[in-house]
Amino acid sequence: MPEDGSLAKKQREENRKKWDELSFETRILRAGEDPFPETINSLRPPIYQTKSFAYSSLTELAEGRYSYTRTENPTLYALDDKLAALHGGEAAVTVASGMAAVHVACSSYLQTRLERKSPDHVKKYMPQNNPERVPNIVFHTNQYTGTFRLFTKLYPQIGVEPRIIDMTDLSAVEAAVDDNTKFVFVETPANPNVDVLDIQALAEIAHSRNAKCIVDNTFASPVLTRPLEWGADLVVESLTKFINGHGDSLGGVVVGPEKQIQNIRYFWLELQGAVMSPFNAWLILRGMRTLNLRMERHSATALQLASFLEHHPRVTSVMYPGLESHPHHDVAKKQMSAFGGMIGFEVASEEVALKFIDRLKLIKVGVSLGDTTSLMQYTALMTGVTISPRERRVMRVSNTQFRFSVGLEAFEDLRRDLDQALSA
Repeated sequence: MPEDGSLAKKQREENRKKWDELSFETRILRAGEDPFPETINSLRPPIYQTKSFAYSSLTELAEGRYSYTRTENPTLYALDDKLAALHGGEAAVTVASGMAAVHVACSSYLQTRLERKSPDHVKKYMPQNNPERVPNIVFHTNQYTGTFRLFTKLYPQIGVEPRIIDMTDLSAVEAAVDDNTKFVFVETPANPNVDVLDIQALAEIAHSRNAKCIVDNTFASPVLTRPLEWGADLVVESLTKFINGHGDSLGGVVVGPEKQIQNIRYFWLELQGAVMSPFNAWLILRGMRTLNLRMERHSATALQLASFLEHHPRVTSVMYPGLESHPHHDVAKKQMSAFGGMIGFEVASEEVALKFIDRLKLIKVGVSLGDTTSLMQYTALMTGVTISPRERRVMRVSNTQFRFSVGLEAFEDLRRDLDQALSA
């Protein structure tokens, strides 16, 4: 029989206190899983592969902890609790993908949640009926293409003005943020150019005008950066990438204050339906147990490869936060414990670019990132193909640019493959 709701909440709070006393490395292994409230003798949380939870009476249903997997599931709760503990947030809610996490997080700040309003009454909340109060959102010029398209293609249709700003220029951000700004969206390191944005400074600018600060922490993971500690209101992560790390499942998460997460879980997630499957949650829990070890290896190898590329005659520029040549190296040193596994670099010409990527042997060509396997992406013709040439120029995506997700292979093997492909 499911636990009484209040007793279950008390037990989760007691578990969280235990996890918060552990070191971060131990928390990665134990938070959300030990003790696991549903089956305390199971070493690993089982997969609750069910759509709903059935009870013998209405009274039992009212006392039960779970109802329907769209909002509540023990396997998903284990992952939620782990991610909340790792980020230092009060609560977390996992969803079907990283883009789903971005969308539900932004939705929770963009629209007022209207309850029991007649259709005529709802009309006054439409932005077009309040032209002097058109909401806006502020985000960086260099942005993951999925998020860029959401902000520039969909949100304007619901009356939201997108403001694309070089967020490394704090004075430009201050000028862009006003009383109608709903949130400042910070992706750092940014995808694909690996810009590093100052979370603390940007959060302070947002809060000075009563706006919120949402941080996409996908490139860093909580091992390298915990944005809530720097003033962010919500953190989103694509669990598909480094957090899972094994390239076998999709997922996303939003972490933040409990009241806001409950609103996302029981309104926005229910409304938009972007629910993670219990099996994917189980795979991500499994992948996370080596997260700190993997991030250490990704970062160490990436720093060596970035240095190699920086000195290669066929490479014209390298963007890696661990290099002193990176324009935001000091910001990275302040808010990152290591510099991650993502490298951006450019070669001399489009002809060199096309020949280079076709000559790679060990490194795989493919979209996505954060895998144990190294992946090379020719940005303009892969994720960049979904946006226009003008938008690529705004985002500083060129035809000579690559995004390199450094895997766990040996440095020397990866260096040799890069060298032969560049030098051929």
